[in-house]
Amino acid sequence: MAIKKKVINSSGASTTGGNNVGKSTPSSPTQSKGNGKWKEISKHIMTGISYMIPVLVMGGLIGALSQLIPYAILGLDPSVGIVDAMNSGEFTGFKLSLLNIAQLMSNFGFTLFGFAIPLFAAFCANSIGGKTALIAGFIGGYIANKPVGVPQFVDGQWTEVVPVASGFLGAILIAFIIGYFVKWLNKSIKVSHNWLAFKTTFLIPLIASLACMVLMIFIITPFGGLINESMKNFLTAAGAAGEYVYATALAAATAFDLGGPINKAAGFVALGLTTENVLPITARTIAIVVPPIGLGLTTLLDKKLVGRRVYDRQFYQAGKTSIFLSFMGISEGAIPFALERPGFVIPLNIVGSVIGAITGIILGAIQWFPESAVWAWPLVDNLFGYIIGIAVGAIFIAVGNIFYRNKLIKDGKLVVDYID
Repeated sequence: MAIKKKVINSSGASTTGGNNVGKSTPSSPTQSKGNGKWKEISKHIMTGISYMIPVLVMGGLIGALSQLIPYAILGLDPSVGIVDAMNSGEFTGFKLSLLNIAQLMSNFGFTLFGFAIPLFAAFCANSIGGKTALIAGFIGGYIANKPVGVPQFVDGQWTEVVPVASGFLGAILIAFIIGYFVKWLNKSIKVSHNWLAFKTTFLIPLIASLACMVLMIFIITPFGGLINESMKNFLTAAGAAGEYVYATALAAATAFDLGGPINKAAGFVALGLTTENVLPITARTIAIVVPPIGLGLTTLLDKKLVGRRVYDRQFYQAGKTSIFLSFMGISEGAIPFALERPGFVIPLNIVGSVIGAITGIILGAIQWFPESAVWAWPLVDNLFGYIIGIAVGAIFIAVGNIFYRNKLIKDGKLVVDYID
């Protein structure tokens, strides 16, 4: 299988191989200046994504397989956890061993899965500021995923409060801030040759890590918490405004940041209203799976619809994994696609998820059980309408994404490394 890099300029001409590989020819100096900054940002993001994808794929697959064993193979009720099933006495011998294996795989897979965003932030920062930014970027990405507990004085005593995670949006922010901060430090701090190793291996990483701590604890993470609280209030008000208003708001919030603070706020409100039998959770369970399916379908349908690949080759394995993970109720497989071009993909995910959710609800789909994985689908009232809703939303995302990226390629604003 030949791997080529194809550059398409605005006139439609293309070049392959040679010294021109990977370089686009702008149609004018003005266009070059206008696109230069975005190309630089895109390069740093793509560097982070390239290191993130293998961990995301492996962790996601192992974690997903751990869910298949109990719920698909052993037929465990979706409302029962693996450890609870092990303690129930219902499973013995080989089946109990399978549950043990599933729990180990779950712990390992989702631990590995949790390193995807830190690795993205680390290598994105490294791309900007060099290897001295790597560790601080990793720390920032890790805290974006797992926030540091903050001491607070509550009800007359000190307690540690763990805030809401800022997710991949927080990781993008800290990666760029730390990357450029380290780049500035490297230029500003002048030392003799004898002290160069001290500067690059201790001084700058220490300053960058302390800056990262301050930024994440006092600025970026609290901002995520503020968004979370505001979204809870908004969704609660939407719930009182009627089913379709609530479904629209819930689907949009769920799809927005794929596990970040807004998504978590949506889950908190939706779970409360569902538990109290006020409103079903249909819009959320549909919106969890629509973006990963839709963005995954982009990598399967692009050549059929526009006659070319619209993503770099590393995204094609990620696309298949994204679809597979979606059926496990895991939306994070779509994160690489959202990171690569967030300004377009996030709104596209929102609109597609809202369309899918409203379509399903109009067709009579109702889900009260708070689980989006495929083994919970039999619990849906009117499963046909539910599946149609997912399909409509996912196809909207896939088609919209393909034609948008194809236009960028035609206009000379996007270069793809593709598989022939």
